[in-house]
Amino acid sequence: MLRSETEAGASSTCVIRDCDMKFVKFAILFMATAILASGCTTVSRQLGSITANKYAEARSGTVWVVPPPQLEPPSGNDRTVYISYRNISDSDIDLRELLRESAREQGWTILNNPDLAKYRLRASTRFFGEVEPESGGAGAARTMGAISGAAVGLGTGYAIANMTDSGVAGVAGGVAAGGLVGIGISNASRPREWALIIDVVLEERQNKQVEFEMVTDSGSRAADRAGAGNARMASGGGTSQGNTSVATAKRKSNYFPHGIRLSVWANQMNMKEEEALPEIEKRTRRVVTQMLPM
Repeated sequence: MLRSETEAGASSTCVIRDCDMKFVKFAILFMATAILASGCTTVSRQLGSITANKYAEARSGTVWVVPPPQLEPPSGNDRTVYISYRNISDSDIDLRELLRESAREQGWTILNNPDLAKYRLRASTRFFGEVEPESGGAGAARTMGAISGAAVGLGTGYAIANMTDSGVAGVAGGVAAGGLVGIGISNASRPREWALIIDVVLEERQNKQVEFEMVTDSGSRAADRAGAGNARMASGGGTSQGNTSVATAKRKSNYFPHGIRLSVWANQMNMKEEEALPEIEKRTRRVVTQMLPM
C-alpha cells in the first residue's frame, strides 16, 4: 500500500528532528569536553552562569569600616589636596598614582607642597589578602585597632556603612551537573574573597591652630596572607596572631586629622590573587573621592 504525501512528509520531519537532536547532543558533549580541558574553575564558572550562581562572575564592593567625616563642601579655590601613600602590608601594592589620578579626575588640584593644600590625604595600605567569603574584610579590619595619626574620638569607632551588598549572607554550594561534579569541580565552585584594607588620615586646614589628642599606634603583628588580627583567628583558611597597644599624644596644628578605614573586596568562584587585584583597584579608584568633601 502506498503512503500518503502527509505520512511521507511527517516521516521526513522526524528524520530531520532526529538529526537535529543528535547534533545538539554532540555540540553539548563537545562543549563539555572543551570546558573540562580548560580546567575545573572554568567548568564551575560556566555552570554557575547557567544556574544563576552569583559567584560565577567577579564581584567587588566596599565597606567603610570607619566612614569619612561629613565636611562642608570646599569652594573652587579650596579644592586642593596633598596626597601621600605608604604600604605597611606584606603585599607589593602601590596605590599612589591611582589615588592622585582619581582625585584629579574629580576636579581636585594635586599639590606637591603639603603646607599649601587645603586638605592632606595620607593613605596607608594595612592589609591585602584572603578573607572569609561575604565578610567584606570587615572582620579583619576591626582587629587592627585605632587609626594612627587620627584625632581621638573621631574616626576611631567601628560604625559599619555598607556601600554595596557585601552584607548578604550565605556561601554558594557545589553546582550539580551530573557526572561532571567531582572533587576538583567542587573545590573550584567555592567562593574565595580577597580584601584590601586602607587607613586614611584626612587632614583639613583650619584658620587658626587647634589642639587635639592624636592616636599614636605601636604594636607587633604576625599575620599571613590569609588574615589579620589581634588574636589567633581563622580567615580564608589561614591564621593570624598579633597584639596592638595604643597611646595618645596632644598636638597643636592648623590641620585637624580625621580617621578613615576602608575595606575594598572582590570575590568569585576559586578567585586567585591575580584575578582579585584588578577588580579591587577598579573599585578603589571609584571611591577615592568619597573620602574628600564633596
